[in-house]
Amino acid sequence: MVPYQPSIFHDPSWSTPWQSTDFASDFPPNETIGQRYKRQHARPDWKSTPRFLSFESGKMGGWPWGWAIYRISYTHTSDEDWARAIEKLDRACLNDLTSSESYWIRHGYTNVGMIREGYRNVIFDDPALEGASVATIRTKHLEWVKSHSLDFCGGTPRLDYCLFLDDRCVRSILASAEPMQLARIQPDLLSVPYKLYKPGAMVGYVNFIDSCFNPEDPENDSGECYQGMVRVHLDCLFRFADECEDLMYGMQEWGDYGMDNDTHMVYTNGRSSTVLPKGMFLSSPGREVRRTAIVTEDEYIERQGCPYTLFQRSQCFSDRTRCFPH
Repeated sequence: MVPYQPSIFHDPSWSTPWQSTDFASDFPPNETIGQRYKRQHARPDWKSTPRFLSFESGKMGGWPWGWAIYRISYTHTSDEDWARAIEKLDRACLNDLTSSESYWIRHGYTNVGMIREGYRNVIFDDPALEGASVATIRTKHLEWVKSHSLDFCGGTPRLDYCLFLDDRCVRSILASAEPMQLARIQPDLLSVPYKLYKPGAMVGYVNFIDSCFNPEDPENDSGECYQGMVRVHLDCLFRFADECEDLMYGMQEWGDYGMDNDTHMVYTNGRSSTVLPKGMFLSSPGREVRRTAIVTEDEYIERQGCPYTLFQRSQCFSDRTRCFPH
């Protein structure tokens, strides 16, 4: 007999599973997947709910949805800058969600607001992880998933793809432009403006570790420089989450092309992917993976008018008053 497991995921760092009592009644903590399926599908409005909500809320550990975020930058990242980076990452993810919300509302989908309400991240903030490798974080993450009696490679964003925030990634997030619009769609706003950023704006990136990639697999035929880590542009975070269901079916063959050069990295939005230089620090915004413009970190610092040497520039992000405008 299969042991009972509650279907809703709850991390001890969250004070309550939901921010409002209305959503607590929609997702009882001790409800099984089978009970939830029967209850949801008995509701007439559930037939028109977005696929993302229907799929993730029906997966063990998939609801609330969100990411597992591992901090490995301490010496060169203050706690204040770390908090700012997480806040900016959250705003970027929810701002990207507005594009999907607009589509769902225009096409008559129901229960759209539940997806924004259900966004919760689990953050691993442990100084012992300073400078940890991709392999170390992958192992730690898989152990964490298994400790909850959950599985990966099932289309669940938090379990399948964890965020790996190193020094440079945090700096890229902090340097990223903010979108012009608010991060929450209004009831009377049925379409999202095509241009979400000011002309000339540039956005950062996030590292993701693929839990399904096994570097020890003898049948692994990925490029020799592919280590199971991809990058996602900061303005594509929800789109990537929305594609996780398809990704579990092997829709992407990351590393099979162009990864025989250790100077490059796979960039993806989940739907498509490309190989770009690792040195890319910021890129032009857009929901597609291909970008019209990119800059390196050194080029970005030059644009800020930084007068310091390359060695001194590494301190500019920890003491932002030296080089960068607020």
